Amino acid sequence: MKNFLLGVMVGAAAALWYAQTKGQVDIDQRFMQMQDRANAVLNESRRILEETRRELTTAFEAGRHTVQQRTERFRHGEGPGESGSGEANPPTP
Repeated sequence: MKNFLLGVMVGAAAALWYAQTKGQVDIDQRFMQMQDRANAVLNESRRILEETRRELTTAFEAGRHTVQQRTERFRHGEGPGESGSGEANPPTP
């Protein structure tokens, strides 16, 4: 009878330990999944930021090139609407 009661107590203790350990494993697995999702979101954010930086750099360079072209035209006397002959229209009184 003593062995039976000892077996029941050991079995109950083992079942309790297993339930607690299994619960901890589930929590650890959920934590790992959540961490993996957070890393995926961060990686996607980094990719989007890098892409945006490249697009902004390209747009900035294109704008700068356009401004340089217009500046060169004005330096050579080609204002807006002028034929490019280099002669300025005299002002009319």
